[in-house]
Amino acid sequence: MAGLVDLRGMSYTEIIEKIILSLNEIEKDDFIDFIVDVDPEKIILHLEQVTSKYEIRELDDYKILRLWKTEKTLQLTSEEEFEINENTNVGRLIEKYPKAIEILASYGFTPLKNPILRKTLAKTISLGRAKMLKDLSDEEFKELMDKLKALETERNTDS
Repeated sequence: MAGLVDLRGMSYTEIIEKIILSLNEIEKDDFIDFIVDVDPEKIILHLEQVTSKYEIRELDDYKILRLWKTEKTLQLTSEEEFEINENTNVGRLIEKYPKAIEILASYGFTPLKNPILRKTLAKTISLGRAKMLKDLSDEEFKELMDKLKALETERNTDS
């Protein structure tokens, strides 16, 4: 089954959300074509852990990004040392600290409140990439990081 979804005029965040929701609607090995008017390579960077199979076709004023649903998954081990920093995977952070969802949502990462997007989008992005995607200032990002690190402290005092 192939589909066509027009994503022109949307922000990167909206595009990534729509792509992930659309890929969840199709069967493994099926593809969807997405019409975009932004740099498709930038989109692929945010989806590299969701799918590794894609094609980009350039037309006059837009591009068509063909994405296949694949079995690609993250291999995250809970045994590893876990530290909250800009390289922290958002999916792992939420698994370890569910309260992080509300904190992140308060900084504009509201898609994380959606269980489907949380399951897929969160695993594809680090806190540093999320900062760039939402265009947070350094000051806002430091404030966010301080709140997230407080969860770590809370958990350690609860143990």
